[in-house]
Amino acid sequence: MKLLGLGANILRLRAAGQNRSASTCCPEKLKEPLPCCPKKRFWTFKRILSFSTLTFGAGVYTGIYVSQNYEVPRVDDPQKLMERMNEKVKELMDKTKQKSLPEQLADDIKKEAKKILKD
Repeated sequence: MKLLGLGANILRLRAAGQNRSASTCCPEKLKEPLPCCPKKRFWTFKRILSFSTLTFGAGVYTGIYVSQNYEVPRVDDPQKLMERMNEKVKELMDKTKQKSLPEQLADDIKKEAKKILKD
């Protein structure tokens, strides 16, 4: 916008009969101040909406492509995922507690037995 204002001022000066000289090329020597441009936000609602829609569409397309062309195992139910997460948290909590060597061996044996029984 500032360049357009500068160009308009130069054209006005030329139309008034002045040739292109050092006094018309420099914006500091122009008599009228340049028009100010209000700053606009880059992320407007329309841009956010279009960007998120485009990203979602690309993700859906990629997911469909991968599921059709590659062997992708199915994801477990959310209940099973929560159970696994709870087990891992319990294991981490148990590890933070200092246990004696026989207790650690007993816990390891119990964990291995549970894994064998589940399979």
